[in-house]
Amino acid sequence: MIILKSCGFKWGQPNANFYFDVSFFINPWRKKELRDASKQTILKFMKEQEGFEELTDIFVELISTYYRLWSEETLVFAFCCSAGKFRSPAIVKSVAKELKKRGIPYELK
Repeated sequence: MIILKSCGFKWGQPNANFYFDVSFFINPWRKKELRDASKQTILKFMKEQEGFEELTDIFVELISTYYRLWSEETLVFAFCCSAGKFRSPAIVKSVAKELKKRGIPYELK
């Protein structure tokens, strides 16, 4: 089973097998007009950033490989940014969408 977690470093380190820091992306919170934006608007903003789609593809390929090799194991992948409100949820949503297309079961935590 694949478990995807979105987390914020300010809340501590979650229990996971793998951690990916995505705080290098521009934080939507720094744009006043995005602070209360919908999840879809935030995701669109994130997808427009250079490297977002490419990095999502790399994460999906990595997770797919782990699943193929150890499908009987529970593997937890944590995607983290400073607060866990914008950047990490956007990555998790994109990764989950692609895993679903590949037929790889996952849970969001």
